[in-house]
Order: sequence, then C-alpha cells, then structure tokens
Amino acid sequence: MAPSRLLRFLVIACFCVAGAARLGADFAVDLARVSIEAAGGVPAHEALRGLRAVGVTRVGEREAGFILHAERPNRLRVESVGERGSLVRGFDGVHAPWRLDDPAQGPRRLARGEEQDFLFDAEFDSPLFDHARRGISLDHAGSELIDGRRHQKLLATSRRGELFMLFIDEETHLLTRRAQAKRIRGRETVVETCYEDFRPVAGVLLPHVIRTVVEGRVLTEARIESIEANPELPADLFAPPAPEWPRL
Repeated sequence: MAPSRLLRFLVIACFCVAGAARLGADFAVDLARVSIEAAGGVPAHEALRGLRAVGVTRVGEREAGFILHAERPNRLRVESVGERGSLVRGFDGVHAPWRLDDPAQGPRRLARGEEQDFLFDAEFDSPLFDHARRGISLDHAGSELIDGRRHQKLLATSRRGELFMLFIDEETHLLTRRAQAKRIRGRETVVETCYEDFRPVAGVLLPHVIRTVVEGRVLTEARIESIEANPELPADLFAPPAPEWPRL
C-alpha cells in the first residue's frame, strides 16, 4: 500500500476501530513507520551507516563553510572555517564532546547547553527510525497547520528524558520540523529545527537545508552542497585530540 493511502487507512482505523484508546503511542508508532517508508524504507536506512557532508552555515550576516562527518550510532565531527577562524567539534560516543578553536590552548569540553545540543545532533539516525530500541518513546499529540500544510505531531521522549515535538507533513509523510523547549539567556523559549530540500542519499531522503528558528526569527541556516554516503573514515577521526579525556 502506498504511504499516502496507508496513512489515510491508519487515520480511519484510529477513529473507527480502536477509538480514543488508539490515539496515543500505538498510532504514533504507525505514523513513524509510514514516515520512515516515505523517506526510503528500513533497508535503506540500515544500509546508510555514515556520511560526509559539505556545506555553508549562515548566522546573521556571517557565513562559514563546514565539513561534517557522522557515523552510526552517535559519532559526530564538524569542522567549520569562517572569517573568525576555524572550529572543530567532535564526539566519539564515549568521551565528552570536545571543541578545538585554538591549537595553543588545546581541546576544551563544550559548555553544558552546547554539549546537550551536540549530543542530540550526534544521533545519526532520524528519531523515528528504530526508535524503540534506541530508547525514544512516541505519543500522538494531534495535528497542526503550518504554512498551509497539515502536520501530524508526535511527542517524543529520549532515553535521557528530553522532550521534543516532531512534525510529520501529511502530504509527503516526511519529518519536517522538531521543536524543543530550551533556556536561552535566562528564559524558557521554544527552539524549532526545520528540515527542507530533501534529496536522496543512498536511497534515503535527507534534508539539505536545516534552519534553527526562535520566535519566528532564523538564528542559523545550514545549506548542504554535497553528501557522500558511507565514506571510509580514519578510526580515530572522532576521538578527542588529547589523552585522558573525560568520559560522559
């Protein structure tokens, strides 16, 4: 059954067969499954084990080129070069995330807020893929009209207890937005991450434009120019460049 027809079938079954009890975790799992199928399917997701992405990040009027390496399950390294110099951040899945922007000072641990964000970003797979095994629980949270398009909402809880809302476009069935409450400059606000310009990478549809938005204002915009699937990577690429680095 095609994803669009399957989604309509699930909605009808939700209300007519199982009633209100079906509105919740079970329906959320079905929506996640439909979304993963629309993005390429389970076999393609499983086969995509790592990637190398090259692009440009814009913050206000400033731009910086970046090279991003990621590898399942949660290894990440991002190298940025801009007018303010270079910055490398990394996480090997074991030791605390680190940053290096001044070779004379050596690597430093990320600040708490930045570290939490980096750990979240280091999760290689979509939060909808294999979510139960990865300790991510899902609950259906209704729907919302965004820019004229209806989105199904899923409330997700990570194994670390983080709460975030996921938005699935009813037409494409793709995960197009994530929202999470965060404390910025001493006050609580909602940070939205928007995913656009989906293109196939080894059979998986991945966003090539990612925006961070707060109260309607774009804070950052990353535009990916190219993605290489499953590149050969050095074994120590993600490791902190210092001995005796603390573990998480």
